[in-house]
Amino acid sequence: MADAWILHPDYRTPPVPTDPGIAPGPWRHPECGQVMNGTYERFLPERQVEVVTIWYGYALSHWHGPRMPRFSSPLVSAWNPVLSQGLTLDPAAPVPYRDELWCDRWIAEALLYGRKPYGAFTLPVEGALRWFAKSGGTGLVYHAQPVGELIRVVAGTTEQYALLFDLDALIADYRDALPPELAEPEVAALEAHRGHSPALHYILTDNAEARFAQVPLAVRGLTLGYPPRETAARIAAAALS
Repeated sequence: MADAWILHPDYRTPPVPTDPGIAPGPWRHPECGQVMNGTYERFLPERQVEVVTIWYGYALSHWHGPRMPRFSSPLVSAWNPVLSQGLTLDPAAPVPYRDELWCDRWIAEALLYGRKPYGAFTLPVEGALRWFAKSGGTGLVYHAQPVGELIRVVAGTTEQYALLFDLDALIADYRDALPPELAEPEVAALEAHRGHSPALHYILTDNAEARFAQVPLAVRGLTLGYPPRETAARIAAAALS
């Protein structure tokens, strides 16, 4: 039997709605019936973990992955892929995303305040100019180009991967979580990135975005601030497809 749900507080959790017309969703604490809101985890057999991100009782993501107990980072969160991509499990359910540029604004702010190390967003010209002004002194490097009446920005930190993340812990976790034939290519890619930075490798080089799309999943997910446990599950699933 699975263990009980454990709440992992995260300041990325969107605030609950103030609109009285939005009823809370079906996810409730089994013990007290309180509406669930945040990132919840529970341990499963065979060293697996189940993770669900919930906004006001509505599940936005729900996945299983291997336990990777050594690695943690404030730049990595189960909310990063959810809020960057506007995910939801039920298209008919209420969501925190208020308009089509909500996720872009969230990515822009997350980069400024160190909630993820790399990302791309599109904003109106005035919003992009405000972001450029705020980014000074943050250690961010960006590339910007017009897209119609909007500005598309790709931004990332200049800090090296070895300073951003505990790569030794992450590598050890990948070796425990995946069979050697799957883990070692990912480990080699992580090792090769120790002295590089997201900005140097995937913004300031030729064909940077195309190169980023081809990098092994362990590096790509880490660069975006996505949970390695979810990435490891994707690597294992891709090997079976």
